[in-house]
Amino acid sequence: MSRSHAAADCVVETAAGSGEAGLVQRLAPTCSQSEREARAVQATAVLEALMKERRVELVGVIVQGDLDLDRLPVRGTVSSEQMVPEEREGGRGQGVRHIREALIIRDSVVRGAVRHGLSGTALLFAQPIDLRGTAFEGEVDFSRSIFQGAVQLSGATFQKEAYFVQGSFMKGLDCRETKFGPRARFHRSIFRGPVDCSGALFDGMAEFLEVTFEQSAVFERARFGSGTGFSGSRFAREANFEEAIFSRDAFFAFSVFEETVVFSGARFLGSADFSGAVFRKPDDLAKARFDVPPLLTNASRVSEASPTSGSGPSFGSYAVTAACLALAVALLVYAWKI
Repeated sequence: MSRSHAAADCVVETAAGSGEAGLVQRLAPTCSQSEREARAVQATAVLEALMKERRVELVGVIVQGDLDLDRLPVRGTVSSEQMVPEEREGGRGQGVRHIREALIIRDSVVRGAVRHGLSGTALLFAQPIDLRGTAFEGEVDFSRSIFQGAVQLSGATFQKEAYFVQGSFMKGLDCRETKFGPRARFHRSIFRGPVDCSGALFDGMAEFLEVTFEQSAVFERARFGSGTGFSGSRFAREANFEEAIFSRDAFFAFSVFEETVVFSGARFLGSADFSGAVFRKPDDLAKARFDVPPLLTNASRVSEASPTSGSGPSFGSYAVTAACLALAVALLVYAWKI
């Protein structure tokens, strides 16, 4: 690793030697905007490093141009374990492109689009992907991606559409305080690890339709600015929407909550549709605030169990029994006098 000083306060670290070390460039927070512009990295250089199976680590940089991941070569097919359920049931093979080394673009600005999925192939990330704090000015499409490592998006900003359709997240997703723009789509994705979107802002449409959450799913204090859809999704572990704000219509129709679900302090400013939803454990919808009464047609809910075993009769039950006995005695005395 070599270090240079573009200016008195701008420290730049790059990979020493040839491209064997990958594409590495770190700019200190003290670098000015003009210094970052002068050291901008072209998206073609990122693609070239990925094609050569080299590490990409960019921190505090500007990436210019569109990053077309569909240009990566197809190598093999997706295994049945990596497929989303509907593809596995169809039994059809799917070509796969590989990114074998870590992809880190942190605290940076990506000025072009990031595209994948147009060719119908899968994209496999063998290592973790770290996009924390990065602003994406163009559309981002990671549809049909298989993330074998953790996906870190905390603090990132997606100014345009962000697509993660039919994604497989093997180690989970960290999207704390992430800002999503006009549309965020996770349609038919599967999360085998935990999801933490605490404090995230979904400014436009948020689509989590027919999604499988195998571990905890946390949307605490998340803000949903437009229509929100979790219909047909399955929450195998705890689901937490505590103090979340749904500014428009929210759909949880036919969702299945296998474990505890928390809506305490949540606010629904539009309609809330829980039709056909299944709650395996007692819910706390009564602790949420609804501007419009929620729709619970054909929803399956579990009531809180009343205390029985070991608690004994309450004082109220003793009082009622005593009153009944006193009345009976009075009636007997009255009948005897007559």
